[in-house]
Amino acid sequence: MGRRAETWGWTLPALGAGLFAVAILAALLGAELWPAVVAGVAGLGVLLLGLANQRILTHLHGEVETARSESALAEERLAQQRTAVDSFSNGLDVAIFLCDERGLVLYANRKAIEMFRFEDPVGRAILAVSLSHDLEKLVGSILEEPIDGELAFSYPEERIARVRAWREGGGSERIFVSIVDITELRRLERVRQDFVANVSHEVRTPMTTIRAMAETLQDDDTDDPELRQRYLERIITEVDRLTLISQDLLILSAAESGVLRKNTCDLVPIARNALALVDEAARTKGLNLVLEAPDSLFAEANGAQIGQVFVNLIENAVKYTAEGTVTMRLRSEGPNAIIVVEDTGIGIPSEHLPRIFERFYRVDKARTRPGGTGLGLSIVRHIIESHGGTVSVESALNRGSVFSLSLPLGEAGPPPGPSA
Repeated sequence: MGRRAETWGWTLPALGAGLFAVAILAALLGAELWPAVVAGVAGLGVLLLGLANQRILTHLHGEVETARSESALAEERLAQQRTAVDSFSNGLDVAIFLCDERGLVLYANRKAIEMFRFEDPVGRAILAVSLSHDLEKLVGSILEEPIDGELAFSYPEERIARVRAWREGGGSERIFVSIVDITELRRLERVRQDFVANVSHEVRTPMTTIRAMAETLQDDDTDDPELRQRYLERIITEVDRLTLISQDLLILSAAESGVLRKNTCDLVPIARNALALVDEAARTKGLNLVLEAPDSLFAEANGAQIGQVFVNLIENAVKYTAEGTVTMRLRSEGPNAIIVVEDTGIGIPSEHLPRIFERFYRVDKARTRPGGTGLGLSIVRHIIESHGGTVSVESALNRGSVFSLSLPLGEAGPPPGPSA
């Protein structure tokens, strides 16, 4: 367009100049005056018109080029804004969808793609992406006001999410949907509620027993030393149980929120000491305690807390083993120290294994032994995980149990001293 306008702009001045030159030439050659004058005036007019047109076309050409530059700059800025919005959206830990009025996905951020494991959701229905009729219904029912709700999703895994849907605004029919995964939050709330209920139960039971026996002793008019002795022994037992619960709760609290002080410690003498503490209980039941370990095995750990872990696991094994052997094995494997405690006891049914490390969780009320608090395995898990290690269990009913721990290895050498 620019070249055509430029060519046409110079055509009229050239034509006018030509006519004016012909008029002058005709006058010089003696042609009649008036035709020459007419031709000269016409040529001059065309020349002036062409020059004016040239200026207009040049101005218009400049305006067009300016508009093109501004349009290109606007497109570049728009592209930059889109990139910034996409980067911001993809950095959120919230799934974001943009849908049309029919529920078709126009945009999905990275979290939305990861949450529903749908590689390219654009152009697909929100139902096809999420497999949630509740989400489809929520998107379809949005009017002017935003809608909030808590929905349960079953694909690609069971989860609970907080969902909010709202229209874009400005008369647009497009709908935004944000989805926040609150599965872990709800799980923690349930654990907290269960913990409060379990603590209340565990404390209430011995307190009720103590009160009942104390009232019996208070109201008993007969002087029965045997009855009094039996009730007093039971009261002392229940007080000891309350003391154990409070001690385990303090240990658990320290493992969860306390500052962990670690140093290089040898796990082998810690294991020997734990076995020695449980040896009397094992011999009373006729059980064999076996330690299979190298001369030394160093780990970066808090020696006192790891000793508590070893005692808890061995006591648990002895408690639920009627006959046979409790074996503790220590070895190194890659960058980790591996600790295994295996027993030949009554085992754990497979359906209970996922919850065995929860606080106060009981596999079977009837099999609970006196003297325990239900916090031992929970303490084990929290201490090991706070050390950057892992804990797992393999068990089957009437086939014994195998608890396995891993801890980061430390440099070989004498430990700097006992841990606090």
